Amino acid sequence: MRSSKFIVAAVGVLLVADCTIPIAGAAPSRETPPSAGKYSATESRIFDLINAQRQHQGLRPLVYNPQLDRMAKIQAENMARYQKMAHVIRDASLPTLGARAQYVGYVYGRLSENVALGYPNAETVVEGWMSSSGHRRNILDGEVIETGIGIARSTAGGLYYCQVFGRPLSSL
Repeated sequence: MRSSKFIVAAVGVLLVADCTIPIAGAAPSRETPPSAGKYSATESRIFDLINAQRQHQGLRPLVYNPQLDRMAKIQAENMARYQKMAHVIRDASLPTLGARAQYVGYVYGRLSENVALGYPNAETVVEGWMSSSGHRRNILDGEVIETGIGIARSTAGGLYYCQVFGRPLSSL
């Protein structure tokens, strides 16, 4: 798992409230991920494993947010399309986390993102994130309360993962 094949990048992209673009408020969150029609089995498993890590540390579980979910899916699809694991993909129409938040109408007080490439399943990607200080910090951030997850496969077969964490400005 530690081979160069399994690359992980973390960013503690903590975007503060005064960077927020005034857009319509965030949609209500759900306690659990939506039905299988919205989340794949792997995405649901990541959701459960991340919340288990948070609960183990005495933190409240994250709730599903459809806007954050859309942001994560956009980024996973962009990474797969450009075959580049990164938080910023300059050639994409929505190159940054902030641009994706504006696009989906998520007015944030706090926002962060984890990305990964090459892990074969939910267990190994979460283990990789928890072994990385930047990813771990995002997962165990007690200030975030919502999440969304996206996974996409490139034409070359690589699995690209993205998890977005957030707290709407209205909850601060």
